[in-house]
Amino acid sequence: MRLVIAVVKPSQVESVRQSLAAVHVTRMTVADAHSYGGLPDGAIAQEAVIEVAVNEDFLSRTVEAISAVLGAGDGDLRGRLFVMPMHDAVQVYRAVRGQEAV
Repeated sequence: MRLVIAVVKPSQVESVRQSLAAVHVTRMTVADAHSYGGLPDGAIAQEAVIEVAVNEDFLSRTVEAISAVLGAGDGDLRGRLFVMPMHDAVQVYRAVRGQEAV
């Protein structure tokens, strides 16, 4: 299992959601965020963080779908993508653990 984290511009969230839905990835968390240090004048930038927990068989299509949106941007290269190992997942409402919970 992996946790894919994308930091994108707020205007890209819907495009990322649609791109993921096209490859049958439909569960994600989206949160507002602010970044500091990426702009020349030292300003704080408004961003969005998208988190997607996936099993290994969905990893490449998830990364490719998000990368396609980030690569098709307007020249603003603030988007970032991180892939991290995920040791466990729990669906509390169903008492399910592991890959089935993802």
